[in-house]
Amino acid sequence: MRPARTLRTLLTLCAFAALWAPPASSVQPALLVLDRVRIIDGRGGEPIEEGRVVIDGERLAAVGAAADVPVPRGATRLELPGQTVIPGLIDLHFHIEKDPRLALRQLSHGITSFRDPGQWNGNFDELRRMIAADGLAGPRVFTTGPHIDGENPAYPADSVVARDPEEARRLAELAFGEGASAIKIYFRLPLASARAVIQVCETRGIPCTAHLEILDARELIEAGLHGLEHITSLGTSLVPGREAEAYRQAVLKNSDARRDGRYRLFATADLDGPEARALYTVLREHRPWLDATLAVFERRADQLPQGTAPELGPVLGEGFRKMKALTARAAREGARLVMGGHTEVPFAGRGEAPWREMELLVESGLTPLEAITAATSTAAAFLYRGNELGSLRPGFKADLVVLRGNPAADISALRSIDRVMVGGTWIDLPRYRTY
Repeated sequence: MRPARTLRTLLTLCAFAALWAPPASSVQPALLVLDRVRIIDGRGGEPIEEGRVVIDGERLAAVGAAADVPVPRGATRLELPGQTVIPGLIDLHFHIEKDPRLALRQLSHGITSFRDPGQWNGNFDELRRMIAADGLAGPRVFTTGPHIDGENPAYPADSVVARDPEEARRLAELAFGEGASAIKIYFRLPLASARAVIQVCETRGIPCTAHLEILDARELIEAGLHGLEHITSLGTSLVPGREAEAYRQAVLKNSDARRDGRYRLFATADLDGPEARALYTVLREHRPWLDATLAVFERRADQLPQGTAPELGPVLGEGFRKMKALTARAAREGARLVMGGHTEVPFAGRGEAPWREMELLVESGLTPLEAITAATSTAAAFLYRGNELGSLRPGFKADLVVLRGNPAADISALRSIDRVMVGGTWIDLPRYRTY
């Protein structure tokens, strides 16, 4: 190859790389304006079609209609006509397991904060090291410590066992002392011990959430439980006592009884029956957060899990249909819906579970704006961080996502990510998409 041609080729390649490389934190402008952009602020209001967002360092300085928000002197201006900016999404049910790279892949999908609902703190060390090495403000990590469960725990490796209320109280205090921003109760924990954990959370000013399933949700919510993980946590509160007890005994004997049993329970449940109406009364009075995690329970008659008997297909389908219906009904009755992707789900690719969860919330009956609110401002409130995360408002953290499409018209536009910012810095999308 001739020298001139070689130089020309190298210059072309360098220009192409510069075009695609995200701005490095060292050259991030102090004042950045996103202009002519559609704004969905995360609080449920109608979008601003010709909007302007002013970012000053790691925080938002101004958000509103372009006609009402002046461009600060010296600001760098980025015009994004036809695109949409939303708050960074918050995934309240992300299991890190032994895969910290997945959290960074989800960051490239717009998940700027997450809560792991039950894991030893040491499992986050590698992720935190990776975040620090890249100089990122996020993803923002919120933890609960291991589940607090009863004897013969469902997931021994991720749990601590409390044999009585005093042990439950001590374990909750220990988790709080180690930095847990919430505590999670698991379903084998007896009622009195669950109440003890709730009391610790109230005292310490952090939320208590729970995977109940065989505990009565009405009793725990009335005892002060702040949130529920999984729509299935409401299952035994929907059916007559005899049916609920039969399911409870089957699960106490073998946790795997939940796999098909939860679908059978929902398939026969009457969402307008007396038990359901009693549940709705409690939801209206206490307004707990509800993290439905529908995506992990999704079943399709034409794509049954391997090894499933064909005759079980209609039961799985009807059970899941009722789970979706109950999610929307619970929201209408006062539950505060949030979004939890549950990491790996049947009908989503790697790191795409939150997207599928939000699509299912809309399929269940929420509007796209309601689903976005569930994953932003309402989720931030469940983290007790509603004063700085989850909304595009002056003074809030500059965690945001730029989309090529309009999710207010079609929730699947969440998949059209163009840019992700966390703490005022654009992230390297192509790099994190490789994780």
